[in-house]
Amino acid sequence: MNKKVILYSIFAAIFFISCKSSDGGEYDSRAVDSLDKLSEVIGNLSSLSYTVDSYSVDKDSVAITKLSDVYLRGANKMFIENSGTKGNRSFWYDGEKFSYFLFDKNEYDILDAPDSTLKLIDSIHSKFGIYFPAADFLYPTLTDDILENYDSLLYSEDEKAEGIDCILLEANNDKNNVLVWIDKKLNLPVKMVITSKTEENIYYEAVYSNWKLDPELPDIMFEFQPPSNSTQVKFQPIKE
Repeated sequence: MNKKVILYSIFAAIFFISCKSSDGGEYDSRAVDSLDKLSEVIGNLSSLSYTVDSYSVDKDSVAITKLSDVYLRGANKMFIENSGTKGNRSFWYDGEKFSYFLFDKNEYDILDAPDSTLKLIDSIHSKFGIYFPAADFLYPTLTDDILENYDSLLYSEDEKAEGIDCILLEANNDKNNVLVWIDKKLNLPVKMVITSKTEENIYYEAVYSNWKLDPELPDIMFEFQPPSNSTQVKFQPIKE
């Protein structure tokens, strides 16, 4: 029997790791158990797809909306479709190449990529400042990271989110307040809200839906072929 690939091991936490917690934090064992169950569900998958509908406000009070459909297979296959205030764009990763296409400008670029999505995510984020949807929940040490970086993790039952019966978890440190709603039946995230305690305007909200566990995802989904009338434009790194 083939051993399944742990998908979440290929991601880095984006929002949760923000501040080292002090000793003696307040952690509800039921909340810890809930996060462990979430990680267990995702960790037993060989493929996964989901949708993220997000709304954020940056420090300059600029509002950003984004709708993302994410498809993952194994440790080195990824396809993401994005639409929103920053335009319509997609990403392909086939284990060798990372491709990026801007539909609104009909522009693309194709980059040599490392041999695992973990290395790809690290490289693309550090060079180009791109965040990948719902990476927080797919990180293998999710529970440990929250316990290490937040001073409290609390648990509430019977909270509805998006019409779904959820449990509500709340994590706090001196920089952020994080609320996470988890489906009581599926043990998968439904919603997350992050509020900054140090920056008045900064806010992030995401709704997670259309979870499909172990879907059939063909190779062609992760392969990019530029349209014949499109233009290749060098992918610009972020400025230091």
